[in-house]
Amino acid sequence: MAKLESINQLYSLLKNARYPLAKKYFLQRMECSEASFERHIAELRNTYSLNIEYQREYNGYVLKHDPNNEIELPNHLFTTKEVNAILLIEQIINDLDPSFLKQDTQAVKQHLTKIKQSFIGQKKLESHRIRMINIGKRKSETQFLSQVTQAVLQQKQISLQYEARSTLNQIKRPERVNRKLSPQRLTHYRDNWYLDAWCHHRNALRTFAVERIKTLKTHQTNSKKIAAKTLDKHYTPSFGIFGGVAEHSAILKFTPQRSQWVSEEIWHHNQKGTWLKDGSFQLEIPYGNDLELIGDILKYGDQVEVISPPELRQKIALQINNLTKIYHSLTE
Repeated sequence: MAKLESINQLYSLLKNARYPLAKKYFLQRMECSEASFERHIAELRNTYSLNIEYQREYNGYVLKHDPNNEIELPNHLFTTKEVNAILLIEQIINDLDPSFLKQDTQAVKQHLTKIKQSFIGQKKLESHRIRMINIGKRKSETQFLSQVTQAVLQQKQISLQYEARSTLNQIKRPERVNRKLSPQRLTHYRDNWYLDAWCHHRNALRTFAVERIKTLKTHQTNSKKIAAKTLDKHYTPSFGIFGGVAEHSAILKFTPQRSQWVSEEIWHHNQKGTWLKDGSFQLEIPYGNDLELIGDILKYGDQVEVISPPELRQKIALQINNLTKIYHSLTE
């Protein structure tokens, strides 16, 4: 840790302490040697004229506040770990859609730039060494993301025209439907944004992909409020973004070659994992709508087998059979 960082951290620890702190505590928190600690104490005493006492009866150091000598070390002296976290936050903000809270995020980015500039004298920053790669993020328009966010936070009703992918076919364009909604939650899932809302047309909770919104109007009418427990009960019991009642439980068996990776993955917060004697890993997942689950299973190819339920096993078999028809010439 750079000298200025260490001095600033030591001063902060002393200033915020409610009782004398032992030297061992400082060495652990600051990750420095005893000699460095002594030098930093001396610097605070000599350079800044701080009254730092060692109280033998408590075996600790304490900062005696003097109203006539209140100093404040530069508050922009961040530690290396804190600056690394700031760089990561900056990358996340840069990765947001340009239309997403543009003015607000721009202000945050300006503050982050000032923090980085204040740190340059302590350590060379190479921001380009942090990359964020989005796999599965759809190329789509999210021009209404900022407006949706404001509606969720301010709890205002919205009217929108929505184009669902489920209505897409080869003959005509997807059907557009008009809906009046009470926004409840905005969810960022697999690099895409989804709105959980009470649909006044269906009188039920529904999920809408933000990029499929074609027109949107925000009303001054307050949203219908749904309790957090009710939202959790509807959206979180089963696998995937569409939630719903977990009517089924999928049991998947992964080969020993793939098991170590899968055993460390979180598919669902209520999943159950079991190691089998042959080194394979069995994963049990609650689900309702199986469309997304089937896609995740198929990406593991022959490294996974659906044990149950029978209907899910049959659907996977049908998908594999269809794939075989496509590539049959390569297996002959």
